[in-house]
Amino acid sequence: MIIKVREKEKLELRTLVSGNADEVFEVIDQNRKHLRPWLPWVDNVKSPYNTRQTIERWRRQFKDKSDYVFGIFSGGNYIGNIGLHDTNSNNKSAMVGYWLAENYQGKGIMTDCVRVLMNFGFDELDLNRIWLCCASGNTKSGAIPERLGFVCEGILQDDEYLYGVYHDKVIYGVLKRNW
Repeated sequence: MIIKVREKEKLELRTLVSGNADEVFEVIDQNRKHLRPWLPWVDNVKSPYNTRQTIERWRRQFKDKSDYVFGIFSGGNYIGNIGLHDTNSNNKSAMVGYWLAENYQGKGIMTDCVRVLMNFGFDELDLNRIWLCCASGNTKSGAIPERLGFVCEGILQDDEYLYGVYHDKVIYGVLKRNW
């Protein structure tokens, strides 16, 4: 599946396939220092082989309608990930997760990608609530839901212990009727 974000820049969300594993691994590997302070899975990405296994798991989850993970591509180049995770069909809710290679930040790319993903979640998946959480110290990540009109629903104190440091998590949410 391909979802167009910005036509001019050929910015799009694509479901990943096994053939993307080398490129995904390379981008993560080049951005470890940038990603590691905020993401617990970075150290577990050890090779294109285990990246391929992760992509296959995402494909199964997409088919099972439990997670919808997309690669972010700009001009045909892989630059990050975005997804709707922990999809709850009973409550019609899901959590947004995202990351972007450092050299693509500050261009509004992720804000536009989240906006398009929200439309997909509300329009195609008929979700009622979409939420996300980010570490209180990750101001770049927190600016995205604020820019898009999410409501700050609260702070979970010391909710994540990551590489020897506790992080408060800020929870943001938006309802379909308010989108």
